[in-house]
Amino acid sequence: MSALLEIVSKCNCVPDIELLAEREGLYRFLVNGDTVGHMSANDVAALKGVLKEHRRPVFNIDDTQRTLSFSDGFDDCATRSAAVAELLAQMRREKTWASLSKWRGELYPVYDGSAGVAVMVERAASYNFGIRTYGVHINGFTRSATGELRMWVGRRSLSKPTWPGYLDQIAAGGIGDGMGAWECMVKECGEEAGISPELARRGRFAGTIQYFTRSKLGLQPETQFVFDLELPSDFVPVPTDGEVESFLHLTLDETIERLRLGQFKPNCAACVVDFLVRHGVVTPDNEPDYLAIMDCLHRPLPHPAPRFC
Repeated sequence: MSALLEIVSKCNCVPDIELLAEREGLYRFLVNGDTVGHMSANDVAALKGVLKEHRRPVFNIDDTQRTLSFSDGFDDCATRSAAVAELLAQMRREKTWASLSKWRGELYPVYDGSAGVAVMVERAASYNFGIRTYGVHINGFTRSATGELRMWVGRRSLSKPTWPGYLDQIAAGGIGDGMGAWECMVKECGEEAGISPELARRGRFAGTIQYFTRSKLGLQPETQFVFDLELPSDFVPVPTDGEVESFLHLTLDETIERLRLGQFKPNCAACVVDFLVRHGVVTPDNEPDYLAIMDCLHRPLPHPAPRFC
């Protein structure tokens, strides 16, 4: 396995969710019969302990079929979301799931098979439910008069709840309810790097990357909407919201070296590799595992997703 394939494989590290579910006894999270996530047996057991205290529990857990679904009466997004919010707030107070100590106050949509939003879930609990999440990553770069590309990368704040001190794109963030990818991109550029909306809108949508990853917090199938933003040579990003410690302006060789040293957050590393592929730096002529890398960067996900006009 080549170094770059190893890098992207660290992000896309769940090759077969059904095999993993059988091996580890995962529970399927169902909405209207559609599998929208997978949960560990430990997380389900902890959840069951809390639900026992509820006169009208929001979830029905079937240990025989190993499924979790909404109980009767929780039939629409508003009702489900309110009940789940109340339940998770209690679990946060009682420290039921460790992930809830990283509470974000952001809601992620969970889509059903009709591409509608079935329920809204606190971002910190997305790992426990194993739901598909969405985000934006912006590759900020400059181009010299001779055509040399350099990337602006951010070093994540040491106070970040996840991956503190690792390297990241110039800006990135999760897509919450009611926000489109472009809107989210412009917002993150301003909040994390001090990039004006006018400059951010010069960005070019560059497609998506998809992967199925896991961490000590849980499972995370994810789609990232990727943007390339060519910046003026004299532009210097400024940390503005406390999420970025500092910025580095790296040559592509320096960027690749830091990739190899494991200094990038795993999904950010995958996004950098995607940039290198699209800009002709990584090709079938110089990368023996080129096709395997492409498969890792564009992993089909089995979960329902939104539709776009």
